[in-house]
Amino acid sequence: MANLDIENVSRGRKVMVLLYLNFNRQLKQQESALIEQVVKQTSKELFGIDPGSTKVTLIDSENNLASRARITFFILGSSENSLQLRKRLLQLANEKISQKLKSHHLEFTMEEPTIYIDSPITL
Repeated sequence: MANLDIENVSRGRKVMVLLYLNFNRQLKQQESALIEQVVKQTSKELFGIDPGSTKVTLIDSENNLASRARITFFILGSSENSLQLRKRLLQLANEKISQKLKSHHLEFTMEEPTIYIDSPITL
């Protein structure tokens, strides 16, 4: 065990990540549920992302002609290197989310850049 790297997340940082998906039409209820299912399933598969804090908020435009999904992730890390690794893993997860949603014929644009906000960590 002396040769293993151990990460103490209690001394770490928590970073809130905001990702926006813009749909050019109003989403149906079952499509909204599908988006939430895909996002939560994908985030569960990645170490360092807090799946219990992952949220999907759907917002319809004022004229009800479009929808927007705001996806909130929290990534945890004890050092800048571990946070950078988790940010890269999250980018890969975003690509996987995009592929899964497009396979269900949900067309959208992903707003750039993804927003990262340092957040205090609570244990």
